[in-house]
Amino acid sequence: MLSTRGVCAVGIVLALGSGSAHAQNLLTNGNLDRLQDVEIVTGFFLPKPANWQNVGTRAITGPYEDEMSSEPWAGPAPTPVTADGSLNASPYNSSPDWAVFFKPFSGNVLTNGAATGHLYQDVPATPGARYTLTGWAGAESNVLVQDAQFAIEFLDIGGGTIGATTLSLLPTLFVDNGLPFDYKQYSLSAFAPANAAFVRARASMIGGLPNPAGGGQALVIDDFALTVPAPSTAMAVILLNGTLLTRRRRRPTVAR
Repeated sequence: MLSTRGVCAVGIVLALGSGSAHAQNLLTNGNLDRLQDVEIVTGFFLPKPANWQNVGTRAITGPYEDEMSSEPWAGPAPTPVTADGSLNASPYNSSPDWAVFFKPFSGNVLTNGAATGHLYQDVPATPGARYTLTGWAGAESNVLVQDAQFAIEFLDIGGGTIGATTLSLLPTLFVDNGLPFDYKQYSLSAFAPANAAFVRARASMIGGLPNPAGGGQALVIDDFALTVPAPSTAMAVILLNGTLLTRRRRRPTVAR
């Protein structure tokens, strides 16, 4: 017969386990709807996601800002339909659901060099915790890139990279699924090393070039979440294991 104590412990695991499916998103503006103006060239601004950092470089000429921009046409379904863009200042509040548009055609073999763009956000890390990054990516059929990536990176207190898990999107990015941009959701996980101070969620376009054939060349990303299991769930597992251990050690009562 299962003891009452054992039943209660199992109930805690089930209740907290179901709650952990809605783990808190550690990213601010994970849906990429909230925008900020960024000066691309002198006097010309484009929107990019607020609370995120972006770095654009071309292999020959170096840093530049036109490697990506936020666009309303890339945000709606099939990615989650979100509405934080309605909080933006005019004219960007006219569309509630935005996404990021990487521009591989902003590179050039002869004059500027291949284009690389990174979009990332850092949050404080807990050493030993398991982090999961999910996000959506899609591409038009004529995109030319060396790679497209999602990554989880760990940084020490000085900002040095001490660990990383990288997922290349290319094996499935262009697989036709009948959805706009062939959008797909991707996921990867990694454990924070002992001296991790920050965890970085990153999406990247690597080595972008214009396609001589022309046509659609948009690489798009949207709706990111960085999560860890709820600590209460881990405690519930400990409680359950302790109860089972107690049951194993309990000797059966012998009738006399």
